[in-house]
Amino acid sequence: MSNSSWDASTTSDEVAEVLSSHIKDKTILVTGISPDGLGLDFCRAIAAHHPSLIILAARNPSKIAQSQTYLTSLYPSLNTKILTIDLSSLASVRSAAQEINTSVSKIDVLVNNAAIHTKELVRTEDGLEAIFATNHLGHFLFTNLLLNGGAMKDGGRIVNITSNSFRRGAVVWDDPNFLKTPFGEGWAAYSQSKTSNVLFSQALADKFGSKNVCSYSLHPGLINTPMAKKLDMEEFAVRFNVTLHWKSFPQGTATHVVAAFDPALESQNGAFLADCQARPIPEPESSWATGKENYDRLWKLSEELVGQEFP
Repeated sequence: MSNSSWDASTTSDEVAEVLSSHIKDKTILVTGISPDGLGLDFCRAIAAHHPSLIILAARNPSKIAQSQTYLTSLYPSLNTKILTIDLSSLASVRSAAQEINTSVSKIDVLVNNAAIHTKELVRTEDGLEAIFATNHLGHFLFTNLLLNGGAMKDGGRIVNITSNSFRRGAVVWDDPNFLKTPFGEGWAAYSQSKTSNVLFSQALADKFGSKNVCSYSLHPGLINTPMAKKLDMEEFAVRFNVTLHWKSFPQGTATHVVAAFDPALESQNGAFLADCQARPIPEPESSWATGKENYDRLWKLSEELVGQEFP
């Protein structure tokens, strides 16, 4: 169990201060970096604690450069590296993984933070549904390329950012690319991708736990990110009959810091976290978002869709 005093109100700065010695000298790669996103706030919180290198990864070079400028303005001695990666493109993912594997000796922490939501059905250059491709398949391929003989061959932490949207639906096993299934406004596709983040973490813990890999998924909470603004969360609350509990950016990224660095989590490999603590997944969600049968099925499907098998 993590520090029992940490909860929904805890900030990433508070957690990072406690875990400072575990951040020091680490190399961390974060996807989905933008000037107004959770990934950058996570980097801001840990930058004060002397990591060896923070790799800022995203598809938009301009947004990465702005983010890098922001971080180095706060911490001039911070060592950063830019990585351009379009997670919706399998070719881009492979190219980015090769760049990291040939230029960085070891990644200690990989935070798969990038995510999108589209209201219209979009297909990628590989013919994949864009939400699933970006939020899960790109990270699946990238992570495995780092693990299998790459910069994470000796292990490390892998953090997959999900959301409570996984509670609204399972993987659409017979039609993950929505070739026949009605797309609506993308909520089934988004829920599918977020369920996949949870299952992927469990699969990594099972398959690579003996190789010094710890993997966790987490729900950061509801934060006023560009995605939240774009989705009109007030309309969302009415549609799905939920109450909105907003967090600040530092409150949202506190769970990122816990998942990435807290040694107390090592005995709970594969766990789902929310509000800085590991949380059980209850029924009915556990029927589709937990279990070896589900994560093995997702692993096989993911291999088929990216066109590559992994141990």
